[in-house]
Amino acid sequence: MRVLRPAAVLLCLLLTSCAARQVRPPGALRKVVVVVGSRVDALPTYTYRQDMLGEGNPRSVLVSQAQATLGERGFEVVGTRISASPSPTIQEVVAMIQDNEAEAGVVVVLNWVDVTSAQLMGRAEVLLETGVVGPSGKLRWSNSTRTVSMIGMYQAQTDLRSYLRKAVVEAIQAIP
Repeated sequence: MRVLRPAAVLLCLLLTSCAARQVRPPGALRKVVVVVGSRVDALPTYTYRQDMLGEGNPRSVLVSQAQATLGERGFEVVGTRISASPSPTIQEVVAMIQDNEAEAGVVVVLNWVDVTSAQLMGRAEVLLETGVVGPSGKLRWSNSTRTVSMIGMYQAQTDLRSYLRKAVVEAIQAIP
């Protein structure tokens, strides 16, 4: 049996954390804006911190995680917007694309969240719609994803939003 030294483990972790961003293929979309909406007004919160600091707002989680994941995939995110309506309008997305001189808009809408069994079984379900809208307002691509996340008991009590971040990553990874 081979035993890894702490320095070797640290080096492996350092190399994986410093991995290069993905590079978009020639001709693929690069410069995008992110527009999010949510039919869920507030995430269920179970901690004092989440209740008092308002960390149960799904829109802020959607926009920050979508921006981070798109950046990791090689997209240049030139603007973000949180829509006041449950689902952003085409005109809202097109205006955002034009204002930021982007090639397209990535739209993420949270349709449904079920965390009723998160505290007992560590299971959360999220239904997201993701789409890519061109500057003319034409829908280039769309996808509906249902993510079932298994979260640990500690995580369910301290950071229940992790299941939503996982669902956004999964939905953004599907964008061509």
